[in-house]
Amino acid sequence: MDGMAGVGVSKRYWKKDWFIGLAVVLAVALAAGKGPLRDLEWLAYDLGVRFSSTDPANADVVVVAIDDQAVEELGAWPWPRDILAEATRILSRQRPAVIGFAIPLDSAQTPYGLEYIQELKDVIESTPKLKNRTIQRLLKSAESRMDTDEIFARSLARAGRVVLAMPYLAGREHHPGSEAVLPDYLKKYTLRDVETDTPAFPLLSRFLASDVPVAEVVYPPIEPLAKHAGGAGLINLGYGGQRYARTEPLVMRYGEAYLPSFSLMMVARNRHLATRSIKVRLGRYVQLDDYRIPGDPELRVYPHFYRGKKGNPPFPVYSMVDVLNRNVGSTAFRDKTVLIGLTARQHFNPMVTPIGQVMPPVLVAANTVSSLLNDELYAVPAWTRLATLGAFVLIALYLMFLLPRVRLGTALSLTALLIIGLLNVHFYFMISESIWIRLMGPLAALLLGHVLLGTKHFIEYRVQAIHAELSEANRALGQSFQSQGQLDQAFERYRRCQFNKELLDLLYNLGLDYERKRQFNKAVTVFKTIAEHDPHYADVQERIRRTQQVSDALVLGGSSGSGGGQAPNGTLVISTTGLQKPMIGRYQIDRELGRGAMGMVYLGHDPKIGRTVAIKTMSLAQEFEGDKLADVKARFFREAETAGRLNHPNIVTIYDVGEDQDLSYIAMDYLKGDNLMAWCKPETLLPPLEVVDVIIQVAEALDYAHSQKVVHRDVKPANIIYDRDSGTLKVTDFGVACLTDTSKTRTGTILGSPSYMSPEQLAGNKVDGRSDLFSLGITLYQMLSGELPFIADSLASLMYKIANEKHPDIRMFRPELPACLSQIINKALQKQAENRFQSGMQMAKALRRCRDRMTGKKKTTRKKSKASA
Repeated sequence: MDGMAGVGVSKRYWKKDWFIGLAVVLAVALAAGKGPLRDLEWLAYDLGVRFSSTDPANADVVVVAIDDQAVEELGAWPWPRDILAEATRILSRQRPAVIGFAIPLDSAQTPYGLEYIQELKDVIESTPKLKNRTIQRLLKSAESRMDTDEIFARSLARAGRVVLAMPYLAGREHHPGSEAVLPDYLKKYTLRDVETDTPAFPLLSRFLASDVPVAEVVYPPIEPLAKHAGGAGLINLGYGGQRYARTEPLVMRYGEAYLPSFSLMMVARNRHLATRSIKVRLGRYVQLDDYRIPGDPELRVYPHFYRGKKGNPPFPVYSMVDVLNRNVGSTAFRDKTVLIGLTARQHFNPMVTPIGQVMPPVLVAANTVSSLLNDELYAVPAWTRLATLGAFVLIALYLMFLLPRVRLGTALSLTALLIIGLLNVHFYFMISESIWIRLMGPLAALLLGHVLLGTKHFIEYRVQAIHAELSEANRALGQSFQSQGQLDQAFERYRRCQFNKELLDLLYNLGLDYERKRQFNKAVTVFKTIAEHDPHYADVQERIRRTQQVSDALVLGGSSGSGGGQAPNGTLVISTTGLQKPMIGRYQIDRELGRGAMGMVYLGHDPKIGRTVAIKTMSLAQEFEGDKLADVKARFFREAETAGRLNHPNIVTIYDVGEDQDLSYIAMDYLKGDNLMAWCKPETLLPPLEVVDVIIQVAEALDYAHSQKVVHRDVKPANIIYDRDSGTLKVTDFGVACLTDTSKTRTGTILGSPSYMSPEQLAGNKVDGRSDLFSLGITLYQMLSGELPFIADSLASLMYKIANEKHPDIRMFRPELPACLSQIINKALQKQAENRFQSGMQMAKALRRCRDRMTGKKKTTRKKSKASA
C-alpha cells in the first residue's frame, strides 16, 4: 500500500495517513455505545452468550405462571386481588424462601358497591336507633369480603417474605432537587448504605467513574400492599419500548433515592436480608452480607440465560390454576424462590434475550435471580474499560504508523490477524471467563480505518500511476525536444514530471545544453530547479555561481544571457573556465576561424559521427526586421535546397543548414588552406601557370553549378579556398546564391561584393551564370596583377566604372604575361553578357589553350638556352 511520492511534495497534515487513522479512532471511540456501534457491541455480546455453556438453572427457582389456561378459567386479567391473596396463602403454607410478584400493583381495586356499604355502615354507627349487631356484623363481613386490596394486604402480612415489583421507565439523569420524589411509605424500601469508593487508579477516576442508571418514572405498589410487603424492587416489564433483556441494573436512582432491582430484592430476601442490609459501592459492587455481586461501573449485571431440555423452560413452571386448585405437590414450593407473573400471550410485553428467545418478563426475572443465586454472571469489571482503551490505542498506532508502510497484501493479512485477535479475545473471555470486554468499537475503528486508508491509498496509487504515465510521457517528450534542440519545450515538459534521480540527471544535462547554447539565464534557472530538490546534486551549486557570473557579465556587456548568448565581441567562444563548449544546432563549437560583416565562422564537429565542419553563422535578426527578415531567412534557407543539388569536387560540401535561437548557420566541409585573398597582393602573387590552373578549376565548378541552375552571385577570392600543398580547391559561400527558377528569383535584388559584380548585377537586372564569369574574370585579373580592374572612391563611382569604363590591360601591370591571358580577361569582362564566355566550360577551355601555349613557350625557351650553352 505504499506509494511513490514526488520529491519535495508535501501534504497537508489532514491528508496524511497518521491523521486519518487518529481521526477515525477518536471518532469511533467518541461514538462508542451509541447507535450502530452500540448495536454491534450487543450483537457480539449476544453471540458470546449463545456460544457459552451454562450449568443448569438454580433448582430453587420456581415460576407460578398466570398463563392462558388461568385467564380462561379465572376470567380476564386483572383479577380481583382476593385471588392473589388466596394464592399467597396457599404458597405460604409450603414455607417458600421468598415469594415475588412480578406484576404491576400500582392501582387500587375498588369493587362497585363497596363505597355504599361503607356509607351505610357509617350511618348505622352514627344513629343509635339503627344500631344492630347482626346488621353491623353483616356489613363488616361484606366490607371485608369486597375490599380485595385489604384481603391481599393481610395475606402479604401473614406470608412474610414477599417482594413486590415496581415497573419503571428509564430516563435521563435527575439532579438533586428535581421533581422525582418517592412517597413516604416507600422510603423504607430505598437503599441507605450507598457510598462511592476510591477507585484503584486515582489518576483515572474521572474516566472510570460512573453513576447508576436513572428511573424517570416509577409505578410503585399501592400503599396498603407496600406496607405489608417484605420488600419492593424495580422490574422491567417492557414499558416504553424497553424490550431487550440483556442486562439488569441492580440499583437505580430516582431523584435523590437509590432503589434496588426486583431480582436483587428476591436474592436478598432469600438470604433473609432486609433492604437496609444491602451495601452499595457505586461504580464497583453490591454486597449482600458475605456475597459480593460484581457489576459493571453502572452496577448492571449480565445474567446467564438458561436453556431447558426439549424446548421446555429451564425452571419448574406451574399454572396459577393448578396452584389454586391445589394440584401441586405439598412440598413443591418449600424453601423455593417463587416468582409469580404473567405468561398469557396477550398480557405481557415480550422481552428479547441474548439467546434469541422471546420471554415474558417473569421468566427473564427468573433467569436473573437464578444467575445471582448461582453466581453465574457475565462480569464487566472496571478494568475492562482500560482494556477497551488499550485496544483503541493499539488500533490507532496500527492505523497511524504500520498500515501506511506495508503493501496491500501484507496490510490485509495484518488487519485480518487483528480482527481475529480481537474476536478471539472477546469470545475467550465471554465463554471461558464470563467477562465481557467491549472490543467491537476498536474492531469497527480497525475496519473503518483500513477501508478509508486502503481506499485513499488505492486512489493515490491510481492517481500516481496516471501521474507516472504522464510523467513518463512528458519525460520522453522532453528528451525528444532536447535532442531536437528545443530546450525551452524540453524544460517545460521536465517540470511536469515527478522529480527523481533520473529526472535530475536529465535536468542537469539540459542545463549544460543551455550553457552550450549560451543561454546562461535559462541555465541558471534549470540549475536552481535542481538545487531546490537536491542542493548537493553533483556540482550544481558551483554551476549556479559560475553561470550566473557569466550571465551578469553578458548583460553588462550589452548581450543577452538568454538569447543568442554571444559575447559583446560577437563570438560564441567564451574563455571562462568550466563552461561547456557552445553548441549550434547539433554541432559543438571548438574555436573561431574568422568573421565577416554579418557573422562568424567557427571550427566545430558533429558529436554523433565525429565529423569536423566549418560553421558559418549569420545573425539575420540584427540586420533585418519584420517582413524583410522573414524574406531574408527564406532566401537563406534555400541553401539547403541548393546544397542538395551541388555535388562537385571543387564545390564545398554543405552538410546542414538551420537556425538556433537568433543565429542562422550553415555547416559545411572544413577545408585546409586559405582563401585566394592570400595571393592577391603584389608581393604574394602566385605563378601565372598556377593561377590559370586555379581559375580553370573554379570555371569548371561554376559551369557545374550553372548547369544545376544555381548562380553564385558572389564569386571573389575570399570565397575560394586553396590548399597549395595538396592542390585542392573549393568554391564556398553559396549562401547568397538563389535558384534561377522564376518562381524563386526576385529581380531588383543586389547581393554580393560590389567590386566583383557584373554590370547587370549592379543594375539589379536578372542575372545568370555569365554574371559569375564576369566576377571570375575580375578574380583572375586580381590574382595576376595584385590589383582590381575597377577602383573608385565611392560605390556610385565604382558602379559607373564597372558599367561603362574599360578596365586597364593586364599587361600594364605584368608585361611578361602572354596575350592569351589578356584576351581571356578582356572577354570575361565584357559589359554585355552575350559578348562574354557563355559558360564556365568555354572559359575553362580557353584557359587550357592559353596554359598550353604558356607551357610550350616555356619549353622552347629552355631548348634555346641549352643550345647557346
